[in-house]
Amino acid sequence: MNLTGRITGMIVRPGETIENISKNPDVGEAGLIVGITAIISAISAYLMNSKIVVDYSGVDVSNLEMLNFLTNVIPIVSALIGIILMWVIVAGIVHLISVALGGEGSFIQLLVVYGFAYIPVMIHAVIGILLLSFVEPITITFTSIGAANNAMGDLASSPFYQASLAIGTLLKLWSIGLLFLGVRHIYGLNVNRALVAVTLPVLTLIFEIAMALLSSSLMG
Repeated sequence: MNLTGRITGMIVRPGETIENISKNPDVGEAGLIVGITAIISAISAYLMNSKIVVDYSGVDVSNLEMLNFLTNVIPIVSALIGIILMWVIVAGIVHLISVALGGEGSFIQLLVVYGFAYIPVMIHAVIGILLLSFVEPITITFTSIGAANNAMGDLASSPFYQASLAIGTLLKLWSIGLLFLGVRHIYGLNVNRALVAVTLPVLTLIFEIAMALLSSSLMG
């Protein structure tokens, strides 16, 4: 099964495809998928930044260049590097938990399967770019915290922004589901133990949902 077949297989025949990937794991293929996902996510972060125009005229800012760097560059770099780092870190933690639970499998197998499980995340990144392109730009003037909150509330209330968050949650659940199937197949764990093994990505998703709800509440 070639790369194209594995990508489409993870969508339409995940069980069979995961079995094929675990028998012949290719870190390069998995790294390519994760890398593309990271690049698209960085583009999405750039687009999000372009929708927010910050006006600092109402406050005394001594180092505006540094502030612009922190608000504009760091989110893009974090999206690019963070996705790649989390791929390796989460795979490592899930591997250790799976082995501790009595499973027998290799880290490389899981790393590659988890890389292919990023396909739904990559799909969300593409959809996110399309949806964010319809969001109207907003201007945040830092004359007061309340003014900033009201402006961000306009962004949070955008149906396109909300749709991106909702679709992202569903596709990340799909990604975790693929990882769950991979853990069961690679390590031979039962359902309960496989669920325990993927606790970290589940908790991470719950945290992201909670933070998104909290931010929407505060900005609204």
